[in-house]
Amino acid sequence: MAEWELLSTLQAEAWNQLGEGMIITDPQGVIRFVNRAASEMHGVTELGVETEGYSEVYNLLRVDGSQYPSCELPLARAVRDGEVVENEMWLIDRPDGTRVYAEGSARRVHDEQGKVLGAVLTLRDRTIRENDIMQLRQALETQRMLLDEVNHRVANNLGLLISLVRYQRRQTTSEEALAVLDKVQVRLQVMASIHSALYRSDEAASVDVGSYFVQMMQDVAQALGGETPVSVECMAPEEMVLPVNQVIPLALAINELMTNSLKYAFTGRDSGEISLLIERVDTKRVLTYRDNGVGLPAGFDLDAAGGLGMTIIQTLARQLAAEIKIVRDAPGTCFVIAF
Repeated sequence: MAEWELLSTLQAEAWNQLGEGMIITDPQGVIRFVNRAASEMHGVTELGVETEGYSEVYNLLRVDGSQYPSCELPLARAVRDGEVVENEMWLIDRPDGTRVYAEGSARRVHDEQGKVLGAVLTLRDRTIRENDIMQLRQALETQRMLLDEVNHRVANNLGLLISLVRYQRRQTTSEEALAVLDKVQVRLQVMASIHSALYRSDEAASVDVGSYFVQMMQDVAQALGGETPVSVECMAPEEMVLPVNQVIPLALAINELMTNSLKYAFTGRDSGEISLLIERVDTKRVLTYRDNGVGLPAGFDLDAAGGLGMTIIQTLARQLAAEIKIVRDAPGTCFVIAF
């Protein structure tokens, strides 16, 4: 009786109880055993199949749906080359017309002296998992298309609002009204630039603050700058990324601080400087805003300040659960926001 026919009934039944499919070959690669799970997965139980017939007899395809040459299958490679193949994917076209995604591993089996006894292929049905992944990809693609449409509409609406404010400004002669419209326009531009940064970001819920804030500060300086040239600088750790619910109030707070600096700090000066430093301190992030202008009035009290700009800054700080303070260690104005 051949060695492969001496498999005990108990051993074969134990393999049949496995939930994982198993196919065993002899040293030449001829299929000698197919357990119940592998048989159900293929819809075929054919013994005596040689390596060159694997693909045709068991109806095997690559993941892309093309024919899988028998000589390139994991079991054939294990038999022929002694290759250890792990977690490779392929398709099974079953006789009933259904298709199974299979994931399998194959390797040679040796005795204690190193003699090749055969090869074993173990395989698992991954159809449900792969179908779930496909549906998830489709859902993500649909979400991406919807998000693109929403972003496009938001950008258009912000642009329309900015244009309406500019139009109204051209129709206005009141200095007080012009000042209000200028502030509204800049705030809208800040929101538009935040949206643009998010739209360009790989992560739609976060922003690289270093690159974003420097561009925003330049835009604000250009929009509100008067006759005095003002340089801006932003220093932040590389790739410091903050969530959008922090970026928006920070950006608006910086805008208000810059508005005050550009309006009051550099009057009569030949030039001005505004800097922003963002750093990690222990478990917090600290934003330090500084200009080299004339400084705040003596006795200035942030809590008692009634101006719209300071009120907005304090409101935004509360949104961040942040501590805000004024530092008077050098000429000019310095605000520190820790959040």
